[in-house]
Amino acid sequence: MFKKGLPILLASMLVASPAFAAKHDGAKHVQKSQVVAKKEEANKKKEVAKQKKEEVKKKQELAKKKKEEQMLKNKLAELNKKLSKIDVRLNEVTTALEAFSTLKEQPTAEPTQLQSEQTTEETTQVVNEQDSATVTTTEQSTVVQSDEDDEAQKQEELDKWMGKLISTSNQLKAVKNEMRALEKKVSANDANMQALKEKVKMLEEKVQQNKKKLLELL
Repeated sequence: MFKKGLPILLASMLVASPAFAAKHDGAKHVQKSQVVAKKEEANKKKEVAKQKKEEVKKKQELAKKKKEEQMLKNKLAELNKKLSKIDVRLNEVTTALEAFSTLKEQPTAEPTQLQSEQTTEETTQVVNEQDSATVTTTEQSTVVQSDEDDEAQKQEELDKWMGKLISTSNQLKAVKNEMRALEKKVSANDANMQALKEKVKMLEEKVQQNKKKLLELL
């Protein structure tokens, strides 16, 4: 009985001894430290992974921002080209209408003189040569027909330039609409946008001047 209980007694005494307790606590402490170290390492890895992910995200956002800025820059350049083409067309209309205006003003004195000369010649022919009356009448009809043809041609030309002016004006409105949409994406003080606005204002003034000139000619 004593022999059987001896191992139990010795084990109890061993567990109860300070040396065993210290050794046991030390092992637990080491084990705990290892667990803590593993957790810290895992946390560090997570933090590093998180930082890398954030860096990648920032790079992507920066790349996206640069891409958007380049797209806006390209769009502004495209609108500037469109406005330059509109300016060329408006200058063509202006030049044509000025030419029409000059032609309208120049012949004012000449036809009266020519008409007077024609009347004198016709009267002389009627007095001196009665048989030539039919020929004179034919010549008058030819002159009238020629004038009518000239007027019809002028009107046709004016209609053509009016159509071109209307078309160009509509193109200018379309560019203005594109600019309004683009304005929401660029800075309010963007120098390129301000330059485009000034160009549009100048072109609108040209459109109005040409409309006024057309009304005078019609």
